[in-house]
Amino acid sequence: MSSRKIILGRMSSVDGASQETPVLRGPQPDARFSLLVEALKTNDLPGVLAQLARGLSVNHQEAAKGNRTPLIYAVKHDCLEVVDELLKRGARVGIADANGVTPLHMAAAGGHVPTVLLLLSQGASPDSTDAHSRTPLHYAARAANQDPTDRGVIGVVETLLKKGANRRKLDQEGRIPLHNAATAGSAKLIKVLVDKRSTETLNMKDNEGRTPLHCAVLGARSLEAVSVLLQLGCTIDARDAQGHTPMHLVAARPVNYVDDEFDGACLELLLSQGASVAAKDDEGYNALSLALRRTMWWGRPCTRDFVLHAVQLLVAKGSCIQDGFAMWRMVESFPSLVPVALNRSFCSNTSVRDSQHLRLDFDFGPLTVDARQLREIHRQSPLNPQSELPPPLLKDAEVAMLHYILWAGRKRLLRHPLCHTFLHLKWCKVRKYFLANVLFYLLFVLSLTAFLLSTENCAKDIKSSNISSNSRNTTNSTLNISDTRCLWVGIEAGLVGLSWWCLIIFSSVLTLREVVQLCQNPLLYICNIGNIFDATLVICVPQLLIGGFDMGQYASVTSCCLASWQQKVGAISIILAWVRLMLFTGQFPSCGVYIVMFSTVAKNVMKFLSMYIFLLVAFALGFHVLLRHKAIFDNPGISLVTSLVMMTGELDYESTFLESGISVLSIFILVVFIVLVFIILSNLLVGLAVSDMYAIRQRSEVLRLTRHVELMAQVEALFQSRFMPKSIQRCLLNNISLTGCQLKPSISVFPNRTVGFIDAMFLMLVKLVPSRKYLIKIFEIFVSGFIPPENEPSLPKELLSEAVNIALHEHEVDKRDRLLHLRALQSGVGWQHKSVHMQSSNATSQLAVFRRNSLSRPTSIAVPRNSWRWTFTSDADVEEDAAEHTHLVLQSQPSIRSSALGPSATLGRPVIPDSNARLDDLRAMIFNLQTTVEQLTATVNQQKSNRQN
Repeated sequence: MSSRKIILGRMSSVDGASQETPVLRGPQPDARFSLLVEALKTNDLPGVLAQLARGLSVNHQEAAKGNRTPLIYAVKHDCLEVVDELLKRGARVGIADANGVTPLHMAAAGGHVPTVLLLLSQGASPDSTDAHSRTPLHYAARAANQDPTDRGVIGVVETLLKKGANRRKLDQEGRIPLHNAATAGSAKLIKVLVDKRSTETLNMKDNEGRTPLHCAVLGARSLEAVSVLLQLGCTIDARDAQGHTPMHLVAARPVNYVDDEFDGACLELLLSQGASVAAKDDEGYNALSLALRRTMWWGRPCTRDFVLHAVQLLVAKGSCIQDGFAMWRMVESFPSLVPVALNRSFCSNTSVRDSQHLRLDFDFGPLTVDARQLREIHRQSPLNPQSELPPPLLKDAEVAMLHYILWAGRKRLLRHPLCHTFLHLKWCKVRKYFLANVLFYLLFVLSLTAFLLSTENCAKDIKSSNISSNSRNTTNSTLNISDTRCLWVGIEAGLVGLSWWCLIIFSSVLTLREVVQLCQNPLLYICNIGNIFDATLVICVPQLLIGGFDMGQYASVTSCCLASWQQKVGAISIILAWVRLMLFTGQFPSCGVYIVMFSTVAKNVMKFLSMYIFLLVAFALGFHVLLRHKAIFDNPGISLVTSLVMMTGELDYESTFLESGISVLSIFILVVFIVLVFIILSNLLVGLAVSDMYAIRQRSEVLRLTRHVELMAQVEALFQSRFMPKSIQRCLLNNISLTGCQLKPSISVFPNRTVGFIDAMFLMLVKLVPSRKYLIKIFEIFVSGFIPPENEPSLPKELLSEAVNIALHEHEVDKRDRLLHLRALQSGVGWQHKSVHMQSSNATSQLAVFRRNSLSRPTSIAVPRNSWRWTFTSDADVEEDAAEHTHLVLQSQPSIRSSALGPSATLGRPVIPDSNARLDDLRAMIFNLQTTVEQLTATVNQQKSNRQN
């Protein structure tokens, strides 16, 4: 990142210097000169003459005062009579002080029109320059900083121009007087300084490459000055030496110089006049990224409302999220605007849906994260309240941004087509490794299943201590463990032995894998229930392999079986293994929704039972007290289990409740149990599970995408393990990389292009044949007119259809906005509004109108915008559910319709007619055109019939 900084701020003058020339250090001034200066301050002509009578020269240059003369001080204090007297006594009008400032410079800086006229009449040069090459015009324009509406300054400028002053004279900073006037925010002075014969001065750049429009925006003094410059034809997207347009300067103004009222109104004005939201500076940032950078300064009470307003306007005008930094700030600060901003990442080359040439471009720039760039931006942000960046963004992983979205609690953003497409394509890269992992786990489960099904259960507990005791009692001191042979009861040891060895191999690999994952990220490992199942299997399986051998007395023949404790461990192991295999299948896109739905319903049922468990406990204890002589109600625990079974309909009414000795109270409790538990509770539980399946399915889709992100993060973390050699790491990461080394990661898809048999054969052979060029030549020989197809990424039909709809909508909106903007410029509607408004109000009232119309907005930010396509009814600090939905309200203002073809005095700012507001006009025009065509057709037919007759 470049070390150049954006130098912004309110400038009090062109170079920051005051009107007075800096005083040089030296000896004490002449007493007579000091008394003369004091007399000039009070406009005391006799006192001045008295000092001159004491021998003080009229052209005396006081070294202690920067070689200034009495005439310079007289002009400075606007003592016209003294100036006239000094000139009559021989004072030279062209004499300058140590910095080259002449009396005319001083008079122009003070806005003293009579003094300027007097000096010019005595031969003062209107283009004299000081040590910084500034002319009196520069000084006069700079003086407007104090009061942009001062008639004296404007009069001085008009007088100098009449006397032939050069309005294109450059100072040492490369600025003309118009730059100073724009910085001062004086619209009237700008009109005077602009050359009516040529607009070249409007776009002249200083040494920093800034035009007068840049200076007007930087000065932040008058919206009217910006409007005048745009009206006169100043280039709205001119770039300075750092590539900043005026809109960049407004969006990125530092917090110390922010003026919410001016910046908000100026941003609206620039956008309404067609400023490009896609323009980037030399560092590659657009205006939206620069505006979002201001959110790093929220540790100070400053511009939260303005930033929200600016981001809304930029997104509404089509600005896109271009990198991971902007995406991070949008998700954290304005999550409700993220889906709309991401829509700009889709692009189509045509608006014809069924065209074979329709190309759909996906820009994955918002989902790519450069951790080093984020750390650099974070370091440069002053007074940042955050101590560190979010942990997921510091990882060098392609799914870092999606992982951060989960970490920030914005899971529903994963359903956006851009995020969904990125995950799908990433899955296509990772699935081969995932399938290998599933195949390995399937073999492990089958080995475990074969081993447990092939073994016999021991008749009694066989403790491992028997092995050691029998080994110590044997007389053969040379016994080796290799002498033992395991003969399974009833069968040969072939199948069982093979499954035993396979289980040893697979469990060892599983143990090694789990240890690596645990060391890589312990917290992520523990939070995954699948990893908990795997860790349990790693602990349980070795107990099945090494603990169940009864070696006998001589260790020559053994009878192997599973002890009772091994049977329990085996039951737990085989259940966990198959359930874990089911969870593996849930990672597949086609099956994941159903697995997630199962887990969602299971969680709901558990919550339901935990709420009503007291009701079941009450009936279980009641049945135990009354029917404890029955085996099924023998103790409270068994009675509770029986109540759960009875809840499913297994009442066993005849054998349990109709025997002799059963009291009426037992029958009554049973009836109450049937009503409350079996009828009400059971049906409520079923209704909870199946009544709202659509909502569960929608939520399951989000959870499925969440698990996909976790899987991708886990795979990339595993491939970056420190236990793996660097060369293997690079190879694996490049193999699963989706974006590679692209500066702007993107893909292109042709949705309507069909692949025939020849194309499919070519694409299949391309993967096998190393040389694509020779393969193309072979196909061209046998297939006439063969065009080699490209291997495009395949996307699900629903996802592709949704992406096409978004891209076509954005394409239509952009085309319509361009046409409306061009028509507005050609018809001059905006400038007519501006002229009417400027003639009826000054700069202060103009800013008040902007403040009333656009900046006095409620917390919900639901203010109608005449010049924008969208209005967002959202807040920056809404909860997750509210932030996940963006309300887009199409505005249709009657005032715009009435002003589309002519000026309107009711509008307070120049606007481009809203595209939706123009629909009625366009429909009326089409209707009138059809009517006219029908009338002409009828007339022509009638004339033909008359001729024939």
